[in-house]
Amino acid sequence: MSTTELSRESGAAAQGSGADLVLSGVTKRFTEFTAVDNLDLVIPSGSFFALLGPSGCGKTTTLRMIAGLEQPTAGTISIGGRDITGTSPYQRPVNTVFQNYALFPHMSVLDNVAFGLKRRKIRDAEAQAKEALELVELAHLAARRPAQLSGGQQQRVALARAVVNRPAVLLLDEPLGALDMKLRRQMQVELKKIQTEVGLTFVHVTHDQEEAMTMADTVAVMNHGQVEQMGPPQELYELPRTAFVANFLGKSNLMPATVTGDAMPATVTGDAGEYLQIDVAGNALTLLKDRATDHAGKILVGIRPEKLRMEADTAAAAPGSIRGVVLDASFTGASTEYLVDAEGIGTVGVFSQNHGGALFNDGDRVRLAWDPEHAFGLSGSEDREAGAGEDGL
Repeated sequence: MSTTELSRESGAAAQGSGADLVLSGVTKRFTEFTAVDNLDLVIPSGSFFALLGPSGCGKTTTLRMIAGLEQPTAGTISIGGRDITGTSPYQRPVNTVFQNYALFPHMSVLDNVAFGLKRRKIRDAEAQAKEALELVELAHLAARRPAQLSGGQQQRVALARAVVNRPAVLLLDEPLGALDMKLRRQMQVELKKIQTEVGLTFVHVTHDQEEAMTMADTVAVMNHGQVEQMGPPQELYELPRTAFVANFLGKSNLMPATVTGDAMPATVTGDAGEYLQIDVAGNALTLLKDRATDHAGKILVGIRPEKLRMEADTAAAAPGSIRGVVLDASFTGASTEYLVDAEGIGTVGVFSQNHGGALFNDGDRVRLAWDPEHAFGLSGSEDREAGAGEDGL
């Protein structure tokens, strides 16, 4: 069997069985603490799915319940329509890759990968293990012991050992957490490539938003045992629906605003009613209706730092902008990161690409503006600081 055949067979096993992973009303309580609260998830077969959130949000507990290492207090878990809630870990079509790799130090790389197959008395265990090592490009190291490998190589051996068993679902528990940043980024690309080749369902748990957004088809952002928002990475970043998601996925400027009505066609390009007229610290601005969760009263208007435009505050400065004073300028190479004291709002972050234009200095008076298509609106009852300072990026 070639590596390509191994990939096709693994993918066909997952895709052909319609092996969607479904969590229905899953709850996990530990005495007085609820780690996972009435969670409903459908993870399509063959997808790369990420559970993303800060420490203590319930993502690892969810993964352990799928693996059978924890039992739900309530709810059911099924794969391909088969209820696996009460089954033992070894009875589930699931394999897990842990952060510490859990390789046997006294065995060769090949024997580590073949271990599960030999226990199940698979006839061509070594041949299949060699094919799996080819898939992760480590066949030339088959005779070595784990201690003779780098961290990235050990991680790929652990992945090969899991993939060779052809599970319906592969669970990844912070698999890149022990690697340095350069190697972690390299492995992100390799993991996605392997998932695409084998076609298995990958469920990846991480607190690193860059890691989740780089690899996953779908990301579920968890907070306090529940999913705050779920969708493609770009959608979550560009259009967060809660302050927690806006702050946890990168950086956001969230500013109190009041909806004053629908913007008229003369104010913005488009039909009447498509935009909202909003007041931000006494400044009349506009916001796309379909980018706002609330269309009346107090709201929070959000804008990513890189979507803000900054220009010198002169008599010719464009209307519909916000005055401010530069508090700090940090040159980072490709861009300059500014902190601006915006009138009536507070500190606002601005990322400006270094295209050779003028740079601003501490104390400079500036105006901030943005395109309505880049802003988003949240409920005015949201906590502006929710998700900020958590262990995401």
